[in-house]
Amino acid sequence: MTALTPAHATSTADLVEVDRGTLATLVHEHEALIEAVSDYARAASGVADILRRDDQGWSRLGGDAEEAIDRERLLEKVALARVMAVADPLIKRGLVQRQCFVWGRGVTIRASKGDTDGAQDVNAVVQGFLDDPSNRATFSASTAHAERERTFGTDGNLILSLITDPVTGRVQVRHLPLGEIVDVITNPEDAAEVWLYKREYTARVIEPGTLPSTTRTRRESRRVLYPALGFTPSVRAKTLDGMPVEWDKPVVHVAVNAIGRWGVPDAYAALPWAQGYRDVLSDLAKYIRAVARLAFTMTTKSARTATAARERFGVGPDGSPTAPGSGAGQTAIMPDGTKLAALGPSSIRLDADSGKPLAGMVAAALGLPVTALLADPGVTGARAVAETLDEPQRLEMGMRQDLHADLIRRILDHVIDQAIRVGRLQGGARIDPITGHLSYALAGDQDRGIDIDFPDLSTTPLKELIEAIVAADGTELLPPRAIAYALLLALPGIEDVDAVMDELTDDEGAFLWPRERQSAAYDAGQPAQGQPDPQADDIAA
Repeated sequence: MTALTPAHATSTADLVEVDRGTLATLVHEHEALIEAVSDYARAASGVADILRRDDQGWSRLGGDAEEAIDRERLLEKVALARVMAVADPLIKRGLVQRQCFVWGRGVTIRASKGDTDGAQDVNAVVQGFLDDPSNRATFSASTAHAERERTFGTDGNLILSLITDPVTGRVQVRHLPLGEIVDVITNPEDAAEVWLYKREYTARVIEPGTLPSTTRTRRESRRVLYPALGFTPSVRAKTLDGMPVEWDKPVVHVAVNAIGRWGVPDAYAALPWAQGYRDVLSDLAKYIRAVARLAFTMTTKSARTATAARERFGVGPDGSPTAPGSGAGQTAIMPDGTKLAALGPSSIRLDADSGKPLAGMVAAALGLPVTALLADPGVTGARAVAETLDEPQRLEMGMRQDLHADLIRRILDHVIDQAIRVGRLQGGARIDPITGHLSYALAGDQDRGIDIDFPDLSTTPLKELIEAIVAADGTELLPPRAIAYALLLALPGIEDVDAVMDELTDDEGAFLWPRERQSAAYDAGQPAQGQPDPQADDIAA
């Protein structure tokens, strides 16, 4: 037997005697509870430690912009963000929700046909580029749109190479890894104007083997320079510092949350708080698991009775379970006059909601409602609140849509330029007398504007939206083509708005009322779309 001495004991009368098995059980459970509570208490300070470590590798703001971000540290955070976007529920859901808000309702891309006589069909060139199977997988498909937004969330930098065929003018969009772009060369007189991007990478080369009709592969380190999109000097050097300049592969670089030259991932500010939230839940699970080990207490008057009780309930002398699968819900066998009690949530005020402020910081970093991030409308919330954005958040997503639209316009402008260069579109080249850069213009100064329309992010009911369009039509201030276009965008289930608009307009872009078109087709002896052929009976006879 062993005597337990309470901290306030003043005489031998206050001593309580327990057997060694019970003492071992008490010590084990006490250590487990202390460890669980200590882990939970360290969670808050752990978040602060994560934030302090997160600041390493950053220079003080106000210094040289080129040195504002340590590039190696940035690549480490990019690697962490990519992993967290798959492994951490909050980061994964937050980035997916941003993709859905920006691209979930689709986009309509269309080039203007122009108002001048004999205007060329620039839209045919644009749609041909977008429908190119080689570009759909990397640029124009819905999955490619979502992947670009995801890249902003994990990398903060989107780098695209526009591989241009010098003969046909075909443009193919390809992604360049952020880690392979090691430097940029700028205008010596204007550091904001990027001229060239330096890429270092390892390529796998296929070459003839030592035996006839065989091949082998080897790895080769390469260093090349790509021009920035828009940098088109009239005189182009083939090499610079011994590195080839590949002028047929211009690069477009888009950086979000930029500090200096490089962008910072959207998820960067959310990473430490997501890690803290995960640690809180992990420690809480440990605490609950420790508390759950003891579900009952039993008091006995003698050691022999305690031994019989242990055999009956399957508990070893040290308090460990002897029966398989009995890790939880054990019974504590206590001597008479001894009480065992676990620390409950009421005593340390421990619950899962204590981690919600950390989740709120993740939501704030990603620009999302915390109710939507946690998939929980809350006690006082509603489902509609959890699924919608407020005005500032809609504006933030709208600004991101504008960023994507600007990127699409820049690339499509390059596609149109190449179509003019190879003669697919009529036009000419011009050299800026100041910068010496080469540019292209359509014949007759035709408008080459590109319309990129995202559906409204607001949750206006369809009935109210249609009523608003009808009311706008009643003012007779908008052309019928604009009203029809707005209706097609508002109506659900219409995937190809451009195809329907082509049916509602003639070759010059003038609007055709459906009834007038059917009447004209009938007078010409041609069946209108969806109508029976008036001459079908005569032909059959």
